[in-house]
Amino acid sequence: MNRLWLTPLARQDLAWWRRHDRGTAREVLGLLRRLQDDTPLPTLRLTRLPLCPPGLWSFRLRGEHRIVIERMSGFVVVHQCRFHY
Repeated sequence: MNRLWLTPLARQDLAWWRRHDRGTAREVLGLLRRLQDDTPLPTLRLTRLPLCPPGLWSFRLRGEHRIVIERMSGFVVVHQCRFHY
C-alpha cells in the first residue's frame, strides 16, 4: 500500500470537482484509491510527461482535464487533478 500525498494545488482541484461535478470527483477519488492500493491504472489513459523529470505521469480524466502524479518508492504525489499540464 502506498502513502498518498496531495499538493495544495491538487487539494484545491479536488475541492473544485466536489463543488461543480460530483461524478468526476467520485472518479478522481476512485483513481486515488487505486493509486494508494497500487492497483494498475488503464494504460490507454496513462502517459509519461515529456520534458519533465522522470517519474511524472498524466492520467486523462475528461477532454483537457488530467491527473498528474509522481510515483516514488512507498508513496504517490498527486500534483494536480484538473486542467491540462
